[in-house]
Amino acid sequence: QRGLIPRSIAYMFEKARSQGEYQYKIYISYLEIYNESGYDLISRDEDCLRLEDLPKVNIREDEDGNMHLRNLSVNVADSEEDALNLLFLGDTNRVVAETPTNDASTQSHCVFIVWIDATKPGSDVVRRSKFHLVDLAGSERVSKTGLSGSLLGEAKYINLSLHFLEQVISSLHERAGGHRTHVP
Repeated sequence: QRGLIPRSIAYMFEKARSQGEYQYKIYISYLEIYNESGYDLISRDEDCLRLEDLPKVNIREDEDGNMHLRNLSVNVADSEEDALNLLFLGDTNRVVAETPTNDASTQSHCVFIVWIDATKPGSDVVRRSKFHLVDLAGSERVSKTGLSGSLLGEAKYINLSLHFLEQVISSLHERAGGHRTHVP
């Protein structure tokens, strides 16, 4: 009954142990997007009792058009247990609320990021991979849930961000078919 992220972590560490030809280094980040703001969920600061106390993550574009997440921590995970502890630490910092349709509804989108560096002993070449696991907040029909106040605002942001995601996916599909060049 383990979720996709814990099973993926276990698989990556299992493969890293079984590959004797390479040495692996694994890093973990955990980003939450809540009401159009990004937050680093892996904060060991015990003073962070609210989401607003967590480090705020900003998106920046460099001169080559590459996107960078500024202020997002990158944490070393030497073992599967270390990676799972980082996941569970981040999960405790997530925004969860009770709604009429769900007792523990996540009110945000999250991106769990795994970096893998592989090197052959005696070589200067480093092979890098990045793996993004995305947990999207559920979309709810605002008119049917009877939400009000801050939960209504959260639902509107969730629905708006899912609408933008749909536009990006459609644009990527059109670009792959040669019908479009710009992806929003």
